[in-house]
Amino acid sequence: MFSLSLNLKTNPLLDNKTHRSSSGIGFRGSTISTVKCSLNNSKDLIVKIRERVKGNVEISPSAYDTAWVAMVPDREYSSQRPRFPECLDWIVKNQNSDGSWGVQSPSMLKHSLSCTLACLLPLHKWNVASPQLLRNGVEFIRSSALAATDKNQISPIGFDIIFPMMIQYANDLNLELPLNQDLVHILFRNREAQLPRNKNLEYVAEGLGNSINWNKVLLMHQRSNGSLFNSPATTAAALIHRHDKKCLEYLNSLLSVYKTWVPTIHPVDVYARLCLVDHLQGLGVYRFFHPEIEDVLQETFRLWQQKDDEIFADTACRAMAFRLLRMQGYPVTPDALGAYVDGESFESSGTDTVLELYKASQVRLPEDDDTLEKLHDWTFKFLKQQLESKTILDQQLLRKVEFNLKNHRGILDAVKHRRNIDLYDIDHIRILKTAYRFPTVYNEDIFLLSAQDFMTNQAQFQKELQMLERWYYDDCRLDDMDFGRNVLRITHFISANMVYDPQLFEARLAFAKLISLTTRLDDFFDHHGSIQEAHLIIELIREWNEPSTITFPSQDVEILYSAVYTTTTDLAEKAYPVQGRCIKSVLIYLWICILTGYKIEMASCTAETLPDIDEYIEIGQASIGVNICVLGFIHFLGVKISEEMVMGEECDKLWKNAASITRLLNDIQTFKKEQEERKINSVIILMNSGLSEEEAVSNILKMVIDKRKELLKLVVRREGSVFPRIVRDAFRKTGNLGFYLYNFTDEFTLPLQMKEDMKLLFHDPPHVHSATSHVT
Repeated sequence: MFSLSLNLKTNPLLDNKTHRSSSGIGFRGSTISTVKCSLNNSKDLIVKIRERVKGNVEISPSAYDTAWVAMVPDREYSSQRPRFPECLDWIVKNQNSDGSWGVQSPSMLKHSLSCTLACLLPLHKWNVASPQLLRNGVEFIRSSALAATDKNQISPIGFDIIFPMMIQYANDLNLELPLNQDLVHILFRNREAQLPRNKNLEYVAEGLGNSINWNKVLLMHQRSNGSLFNSPATTAAALIHRHDKKCLEYLNSLLSVYKTWVPTIHPVDVYARLCLVDHLQGLGVYRFFHPEIEDVLQETFRLWQQKDDEIFADTACRAMAFRLLRMQGYPVTPDALGAYVDGESFESSGTDTVLELYKASQVRLPEDDDTLEKLHDWTFKFLKQQLESKTILDQQLLRKVEFNLKNHRGILDAVKHRRNIDLYDIDHIRILKTAYRFPTVYNEDIFLLSAQDFMTNQAQFQKELQMLERWYYDDCRLDDMDFGRNVLRITHFISANMVYDPQLFEARLAFAKLISLTTRLDDFFDHHGSIQEAHLIIELIREWNEPSTITFPSQDVEILYSAVYTTTTDLAEKAYPVQGRCIKSVLIYLWICILTGYKIEMASCTAETLPDIDEYIEIGQASIGVNICVLGFIHFLGVKISEEMVMGEECDKLWKNAASITRLLNDIQTFKKEQEERKINSVIILMNSGLSEEEAVSNILKMVIDKRKELLKLVVRREGSVFPRIVRDAFRKTGNLGFYLYNFTDEFTLPLQMKEDMKLLFHDPPHVHSATSHVT
């Protein structure tokens, strides 16, 4: 029986205390366990994850925010006692052994300094802590103070503004901090420099004290739940400076949920569930959670229509909601992201937030205005600059940015799943004004299910390669031909990315076989066969006689026709149980279409005049092989497809858009070679009309982007399609395949990146990160 053994290592970022949210589910801080997973427990993991999707969101305590809430005075007692003494109790009980508060990491000392000083303030103010506890905290600040100006330390949002002001608060309370005065001067100079540049000062208003108009802040930024920015710390600071009933009600509501502490952001339910959906999709296990995912998206869309604060007041949440909803066909429009097209107002935004905007900018439809294009332009430049300047300290986030920029025009699904498994950190730390964990989103259950599912697929993929080799070498004798490309391993890799479900292996085998055959036929028509032999192969397929009854003019023609005949017959037999009909006539028709396209291309090479670009695209759509490969493949996806559906208008639009994307991208990478060989190519046609090489390539790329928008619109629509989503997705994946193969080089002919991805997909097992600075 398949099994998976994974070591889940201790994460040094987390304290060793267990906290429970209102769901009553605890999250682990420090974990050392070796987990043995078999297929028998996958159902248990699925049940646990479903409970997480439906249940209360788990989030870690924030020492920083809890400290600010603890500083709120009780106005009923002339502000001489704390309004929330339970928060003081939590602070006293949760000091770390080194005197600090909050999560711990060598690269997060700024966070630790901020949390520790914040906790010392209420303890000293209300005089509730033992002298030793205070001394330990002060000593930690003294010993770690230099980190406050260390650019290699990960910085919480607003640290340069808030931390110096907390030093001033300590001074006002007569809390002595043994800090070097030169360091203090540097901190305050940095603060003064940051103030005019920061576009989100109100979010860090606790670091502004009396210098800000709190009445104005409340008037402009208070949300319907009474909070400022869903931030307990900022809301508590407002309540310290101005008595506000709504702020008090918000903090009371928090303590009714979390009892003795508060998180750094609340509520966070919508964002947490969207993150969870995004992970389940990205890790390749979404097929186990279709009803739960649909419930989350339906609720999100309901809130979207109401312009709910929890979505629209949070940039990352809004961008993610837009992307996920649009990819599932919900009618959301780019104007919701219009406020973000000006990149200058986001100089102080976190890199992870900009990455979410960048990903949202890629989900474009034909009817969109230029909002998403403008958003894409500045976010791409911003993230690229972050990489070049080496300012992303979190290595996990760095790898995510690199991966997204490198594959900004498309990535194959199975490769994406594998890369995301490698990037998934069960002990991931997020950071706003303080660091926190999200056990709902990052946990062992999700990793284990994803890794186990991947390894099940990996074992299945290896079996499928053996089956393909028997078909290629024994059944079809394609290796007996002394010309053309043997792309069997490449087509095996491609087919693994077309459908990830291990149960749909017949679909993968069909796709790999059809691509291998079309490649052999393409090479024959391109380089080896004569016009007469091309005519003969088409006529042989049209007549469709048993190979043993035919006298062939050459061994090559015999091998090719026999391979088409045997494979087509076999595919038709295997499709019959699902389709309830014989698909052989459809496949024969598709073979004739693609081979006719090859023949027209052969003839055009000797023609005196070039076709125009529209005529060429019509020819190229047929000869790239998408029609036979994808239209054959979709019959094996476990859903019934009638001949009328395959020959209908919707299917025609789907495959032609996918084929155009692949053909035009291929042309960009191969036009110089084809120019030397006197072949036609879209770039050559445009250059022949008077455009420069750069202009021609730019025009072709614009055509590709337009085709991609049209294709996405056809794929994601929720109404009016005769095909289920799994079938329409096959065409989207084919378009992505075109980008993967021809975005930088001709990976189909000379696989470079593909070799690395093959190794990951077929051989390397997934692994668990033991992170020390995975913070976003």
